[in-house]
Formats: sequence, structure tokens, C-alpha cells
Amino acid sequence: MMRKVVSIFAVVVMTMGLFSCEADSVSETENLMESLEDQDSSTGSQGNSDDRQ
Repeated sequence: MMRKVVSIFAVVVMTMGLFSCEADSVSETENLMESLEDQDSSTGSQGNSDDRQ
């Protein structure tokens, strides 16, 4: 009986940990991707300004 209680408690704790960490990381990841795209677009135009033919 005690093993079942401990197992159920462990599953509940792990499940809550997954959901509590997910919401914050999504918004941070989106902000990171937006900043990386801004950096790529600003530095990419400087590298392609080559006048050779």
C-alpha cells in the first residue's frame, strides 16, 4: 500500500513539474528567436554588399 502511495505521489510531482516549466520557457524561446532573427537580418545585409561581378 505504501509503495502505491509513493508511486502516485511521484507521478503527480513529475507531471506538475512538466506543466509548470513549460509556459515560461515558450515565451522566452519566442523572444530569443525574434532577437536572433533581428540580428541575422541586420548583419546579413552588410555581408552581401559586394560590388564584384
